[in-house]
Amino acid sequence: MQFEARIMIDWIRHFKYYLVAAAVLLVLVGARTIRNWSHEVAVAEAHIGSLNLQIAASGLVESESTDLAFVGGGRIVKLYVKEGDTVTESDLLARLAPVEAAPNLVDIADVIKAPYDGHVVTIYQRAGSVVGPGQPVLRLVSSLSPWVVAFVESEDAVHLQRGQKLSCRAGGYLSQAWNLTVEEIGKEAVTRPDLPGSAAQVRARCSVDDPAFPLPPGTEVDVDGNILLAGHGVLVPTAAVVHEGSQDWVWTVEDNKVRRRPVEVGPNNFDLIQIRSGVRPTDLVVVNGKEGLEEGQRVTAQPVPPMDQATARGD
Repeated sequence: MQFEARIMIDWIRHFKYYLVAAAVLLVLVGARTIRNWSHEVAVAEAHIGSLNLQIAASGLVESESTDLAFVGGGRIVKLYVKEGDTVTESDLLARLAPVEAAPNLVDIADVIKAPYDGHVVTIYQRAGSVVGPGQPVLRLVSSLSPWVVAFVESEDAVHLQRGQKLSCRAGGYLSQAWNLTVEEIGKEAVTRPDLPGSAAQVRARCSVDDPAFPLPPGTEVDVDGNILLAGHGVLVPTAAVVHEGSQDWVWTVEDNKVRRRPVEVGPNNFDLIQIRSGVRPTDLVVVNGKEGLEEGQRVTAQPVPPMDQATARGD
């Protein structure tokens, strides 16, 4: 065993310079391999298009309505309407008499008259009931056209403007749609009064374009629509843009190498962003795999998966 070890030591001493040279060669080859190693990135093609924001919100049909009550207290001696009745302004709806009043004093008792044309939707108290001053007796909903209040996420609401068109549906997106026009946009985010614990959202009041709108007040609806954020321009996925301080830039792939390009950006709809300068149509921009890239680095570009590419193109 000692003899074999001595032979090995003598061999190493004799060929030590060759071994060092081989090690250096391996290091150089390895370094060259690392420099030429191709980093894999996912890319999308910049394209020309219009930038739209898809609005999706919950909504509620509302109308002018009033809980009607007597000024004084007493016993209800007569109800002239029932739930579902249509009434006109000044119609007599109910009559009250003081509890201690004699029958011949009924005609001077308190009365409720319709303040406007409408429909009796709820009767809270029946004839013979004793009520106090201001206690609701019945609810009247105006015959004027109802409106829809859309509860819009704050980041979407900043793009809303008066006069914009939306639509609403009751019972899902496959049901009939009715056209809406935005009339008023809230100045703050608030919770829905009918949904305790709901997230704060901006209320947008919308008129209903269809005079034959059949949905009654209180109906929950789905509100949707497309808002044009920018006309024809170069679009890329928002994920392609790198924000660094006050500068925005993207990585493009040219001849299998990445190039860093400063860009001027426009509006975005969270999926796509408009590029005002720095990128041309058909340029390939890196969407995934940007981490650790260096100018001129060789890469292998793979297209964004079909589903993501459809989103990137707005299809």
